[in-house]
Amino acid sequence: MHDNSLEPVLTASWPPPPGDHGFMRGADGLVLAELHGDIDLATTHHLRSWLDSLAALAAPSYVVDLRPVSFVDSAGLNLLLRLRRRVLEAGGTFSVLCTEDTRRLLRAHGTLDVLNAAGPRDGTSVGCPRARTGS
Repeated sequence: MHDNSLEPVLTASWPPPPGDHGFMRGADGLVLAELHGDIDLATTHHLRSWLDSLAALAAPSYVVDLRPVSFVDSAGLNLLLRLRRRVLEAGGTFSVLCTEDTRRLLRAHGTLDVLNAAGPRDGTSVGCPRARTGS
């Protein structure tokens, strides 16, 4: 006879662990959020909640550092655009720091200027640019 008991092959947790994402808040109110790893459909649920909590800080300026990010898909881009919209609606400013590869991705998706992306070509290898408001 066969044993028909079902045993889990692996365990999964949802939402996925937060990874190494972090943020700093400057004395002038600037919030710098540093994202790591993949920003895709599998991670956006948890990351959305985390970014919503940052948006609730109602800071005057937000910079999202995408340089440590290894992959971004359309769900990840949508999440960034959602955060940008919330920040601008609250009267804040928004921009992103990124690598040249991420700049190419944003350019291909038509969001390079919308996200106010700064990177190696802008001479911003260290530090946070002053973000601008806009639609």
